[in-house]
Amino acid sequence: MKQLTWVAAVAALAIAAWLGSGMGAADEAVSEPDEGVFATIAPFNSYGVVHDGDNVEAMRARVMGTRGVISSGHYLATQAGYEVLRAGGNAFDAGVTAGMALKALKMDYAGWTGVAPLILYSAAEDLVITRVGAGTSPALATLDHFLEHGKSPISNALIPADVDVWLATLDRFGTLSFSEAAQPTLRIAEEGYHLYKMQKWMIEDQMEAILAFPYNGDFWFQNGVGEQRLGDLMVNADLGRLIRYMIEAEEQALAAGGSRSEGIRAARDAFYKGEPARDVDRFFREHGGIVRYEDLAGYESRWEEPLGTSFQGYDVYTGDGWSQGPRIVLMLNMLESYDLRALGYNTPEYIHLISQVINLAMSDAHKYVGDPDFAPAPEGLYGKAYARARVGLIDEKRAFRDMPPWGDPAGMAAVADGAATSFVTAGADADEPARSIDTSSLNVMDGEGNLFSLTESDGHTFTPMIPGWGFGLGNRMGQFNLDPELANVMAPGKRPRNTNSPILVMKDGQPFMGLSTPGGDQQLQSLLQVFLNVVVWGMSPEQALDQPRFGSYNFPATGSEVNASPAVLRLEDRIPAETAEALRAMGHDVQSWGLWNWRACAPTVTWRDPETGVMVAAGDVRRETASLGF
Repeated sequence: MKQLTWVAAVAALAIAAWLGSGMGAADEAVSEPDEGVFATIAPFNSYGVVHDGDNVEAMRARVMGTRGVISSGHYLATQAGYEVLRAGGNAFDAGVTAGMALKALKMDYAGWTGVAPLILYSAAEDLVITRVGAGTSPALATLDHFLEHGKSPISNALIPADVDVWLATLDRFGTLSFSEAAQPTLRIAEEGYHLYKMQKWMIEDQMEAILAFPYNGDFWFQNGVGEQRLGDLMVNADLGRLIRYMIEAEEQALAAGGSRSEGIRAARDAFYKGEPARDVDRFFREHGGIVRYEDLAGYESRWEEPLGTSFQGYDVYTGDGWSQGPRIVLMLNMLESYDLRALGYNTPEYIHLISQVINLAMSDAHKYVGDPDFAPAPEGLYGKAYARARVGLIDEKRAFRDMPPWGDPAGMAAVADGAATSFVTAGADADEPARSIDTSSLNVMDGEGNLFSLTESDGHTFTPMIPGWGFGLGNRMGQFNLDPELANVMAPGKRPRNTNSPILVMKDGQPFMGLSTPGGDQQLQSLLQVFLNVVVWGMSPEQALDQPRFGSYNFPATGSEVNASPAVLRLEDRIPAETAEALRAMGHDVQSWGLWNWRACAPTVTWRDPETGVMVAAGDVRRETASLGF
C-alpha cells in the first residue's frame, strides 16, 4: 500500500470511526472492510483526544466571543443565528431565528412542527425561566381510546409547541418581528439546502415508512425513490408557503396600526387558528386520526419557573415533569453524596456509580414524573434528604440487574411499599413505545449576559406531513404511558413527559453554561457526563464533549412499561477494554458503542468564563453540529 499523507490519514481515520460506529454499531449491521486503508489504521483503536491537561487542542478548535456565541445541530442554522448576533440582535432573536431554520433543515429529526422545550436566562429581568415546550394531547386522546386502538403514526400526533415557543420568546425577550426572524428559514425552504450524510442515511433507513404517506414520499424523494445523492437540493416550497402565510398575517396586523407584539400574535394565530389548522383537521379526519381544529385553535403554552437544584456551588435548572428534566435533578442530588474525583475519571468504580444513580433516577421518574398539571410530584421527590435515602440501595460491587424499584419520597423510604420489583416481562415487543426519531439542539449566549438553550424534536419520516403546507405534527404522544398507575399516563389535554430537556447552569448568580442534546432517553445521561467533565474534572467545553461516553439502558424506554434491555450498559470503545471487563464482573451487560457513536448524543454547549467573561460555543463531533462566535 502506498504511504498515506498526514491529511489523508486523518480523513481516513474519521471515515473509519464513522463506519466503525455503524452510526450506532450496537444496533445496525455494518459490513467490516478488511483491506486497504481501513486495515492500515485498524491497530490504532482510537484517533480521538483523551483529556489531558497538556493537550493543546480538542477535536474541534475553540470557538470564542465576547459579543455572542452560538452552537446548533446544523451549520446553516448556526449561520442564521450568528448573522442575527452580528447585526445587533440578542441571544433570543438569534435563538428563535436559528431554531426555526434548524427545523427546516432537519425535517427527519426535528421538523416543523413538534416539541421545543426552552430554558433561558434574561439579563434584563435577572430571571431563569422556561417555556413549556411540549404540546398538549387532543381532546379525543383518552386512555380508553389508546388501550383499544394502540399507538400509531396517525394517532400519536401531539399539538405542536414549537411555533408557540418561538413567537412567545420573540415577543417577550426579542427585538425582531416574525418576518425578520423567519427570513433565513424562508430562504432555506424555498431555495433549498444540500442533502447531508446523516439525513441521507435516515431517509434510506426509513424509506418504507416514508412511502406510506404519498406527500412524505414526494418531499423526501424529490429526484425519485432511491435516487437521492449527497448534495442534492432539498426544497420545501410548501413550508415556504406556510411562512409567507404567517408573514402576511403579521403585515396585515401592523398595517392596521398594531404593535410588534400584536403582529407576532397575528402570525401565531395564522398557524394555530388559520387555514393550516383547518387542513390539519381535515387530514386527520380523513385518515382516522384524533387531532381536531379546536385542539390547535385552543392551544396556548405558558412561561413557568424552572425546576432546579444545586451541585458543588453551581445552580442547575431545567424543565418540569412535561420533560425529562427532573432526571438531572434526581441524579445530581444523589451524586452530591460522593467524592467523584476520588473514584478517578471513567474508572470502573466511577462508571458503575453513575450508572446506578441513573437507574435510580429513571425508576423514580418512571413512577412519579409527568405533566405537573395532572400529576404533581410527591413532596420530597426533589429533596436531597430523599436522594441520600435512595443511594443506600447502591451496591459498590454489584449492578442492578433490572431497573430498581421506586422509592417513597413522602415517607423518606428508599423503596416504596408495593413498588414493582421487576420490569422485565415476556413478550416485551408488544409493549414497545412508538418510534421516535430523535432530535436536535441549539444554544446561544450574548454579551449582554443572556442565555438561550433549546431542544427541538419530532421528525416527519414515518409520521405524516400535511399536504400543501410542508409540515407535520410528529409522534410525541407515543411517549405517554398506558398504565394508569404511572404519572405519565395518557389523558386528554395533557403534556407527555417527553425526552427533550435543555439545561441551564448558573454560577454565583451569573449564567455559566447552557447545554442540550438530541438522543432520546440518553439525553440527560450524556448531559450529566458533559456537565461533570466541566465542573468536577475541569475540562473545557470542547474537551468535555470529546470524551468517551457510556449509557445505561436498564429501564423501560419513555412511553413503555417494559425493560427490554435489563442491565445493559453501552460504552464507547475508547474506554479501555479492562474497564469494560471490570464492569462486566460487577454484573453489567456491557455492550460496545464502537469508538464514536451518534447514539451517545451530540450536545451543543455555550459556556462563559466566570473570570474573564469570554464565551465559548462547542458542538459534539458525533453529529453535524457547528459553532460560531465573535
